[in-house]
Amino acid sequence: MKPAAGWTLRSSERIPWLSTLRVRLILSVSLVHVILMGGFIWDAVNEQSAGIRAELESRGHSLVNLMAVASTNALLSEDLASLGEVTARVRQQPDVAYGLIVDERGEVLASTSGSDVGRSLVTVRPDIAQRHPRLMRLDEPVRVAGRVVGTVYLGLSTAGMHRELQRIRNEGLLFILTALLIGGGAAWLLSYAITRNLHRLGTAVQRIADGDLGARVDVRRRDEVGVLAKAFNGMLDSLRETSQAVVREHEKRMDAERLACVGELAASIAHEIRNPLAAVINSVSLIGQSELDAEDQIKVRRILNDEAGRLQRILESFLDFSRVRESCLERHDLLVLIDEVVTLFANDPDVAGDIEIVRRIDTPAHLAVFDQDQMRQVLWNLMRNAVQAMAGHGRIVVALESSGGHRLRLAIGDNGEGIAPDLLDKVRRPFVSGRKGGTGLGLAIVQRILMQHGTSLHMISQPGRGTEVAFELETL
Repeated sequence: MKPAAGWTLRSSERIPWLSTLRVRLILSVSLVHVILMGGFIWDAVNEQSAGIRAELESRGHSLVNLMAVASTNALLSEDLASLGEVTARVRQQPDVAYGLIVDERGEVLASTSGSDVGRSLVTVRPDIAQRHPRLMRLDEPVRVAGRVVGTVYLGLSTAGMHRELQRIRNEGLLFILTALLIGGGAAWLLSYAITRNLHRLGTAVQRIADGDLGARVDVRRRDEVGVLAKAFNGMLDSLRETSQAVVREHEKRMDAERLACVGELAASIAHEIRNPLAAVINSVSLIGQSELDAEDQIKVRRILNDEAGRLQRILESFLDFSRVRESCLERHDLLVLIDEVVTLFANDPDVAGDIEIVRRIDTPAHLAVFDQDQMRQVLWNLMRNAVQAMAGHGRIVVALESSGGHRLRLAIGDNGEGIAPDLLDKVRRPFVSGRKGGTGLGLAIVQRILMQHGTSLHMISQPGRGTEVAFELETL
């Protein structure tokens, strides 16, 4: 059993790797893992970031409140030594970038940086901003009896907080990458378990496409793929039985057609040789009679020679028909072959001088696939039939044109007597001829050769106006 024409399965060539089921499964599962883990890590990072910031703010508020309480009495008495002790203790706390105690006039009375003492707050702030670009700034007014006697300023560095947040983000990315690897590995195992059995199905289908109906899929699973494999094997069993039945029926039909063909050929041969053979037998019986005069003997001998020659031509034509060899198909220049046959035919002594041969080439493409010797015989037979149909004078047109779809159409037309409608569908059969004295095997040989080239002969004829015979050849 051969695969249907034009259908071959080559999945590894036809399917891009990005479109394979395995890759799509891996990408889908990995994408789901990344999205889920990414969302989880994002929420965790945001939650930890908010917690770290809240903790830093809480510590800062507690520290600035302690500074305000500790510096209240010192501000009232303007005890700079006590205020310096307060800022000194503040400087020892972690993440403290600066601490200032400012009186109600805006003058710095104490600072964690000794260079700021005695300066105006307005001039100190730009220096602090330049030294510490990433800060959490807090301030607390110092009140006594409802009156503000000063203000405490505190700056906490957020560099540590940012480092901690970066560490959390890096860990989150690491978790995402780990989830991607785990998800990708799980997806690969899942896809391998599925596509391995699908690959077996594809291999079995390919073997069937190549004509092997004994292919089977060995899948011992109880999932959908196992059910599919079981149904596939059942389909193969049914297809195999059907194919065997078709082959047997085809062989029977071929045997019957062979017997019918042999019978038809035998009847045609018997019909063709009956008349000349009867003439030969009668001539042989007459030539031995003594009462025949010399002139009658000459006539009998002439009849005997003519009929014997006719029998020989019938036999040679039949042998030519039965000995058509297998075609050797190669690419050749069809125009070169046409020119060669036309030149030989025009110079043939059996061709009357009143026959005009015209070439009409309507395509730039000349290369086609054919057997050169057999195609030469086809052209010669068709042109000889055209000459015989024109009774010694007329015009033959040999036309070559493109018929589309990588095919060339070659046509030979004449303006002879044409073919009767009742014979048009029969003249391609063996021993059927519309010309008196013809063997009826010329077109049969042509048709058989063209069948080996994957084409056939098409005939259009109008009685009294001429006939055109044509066929097509592949260019690739």
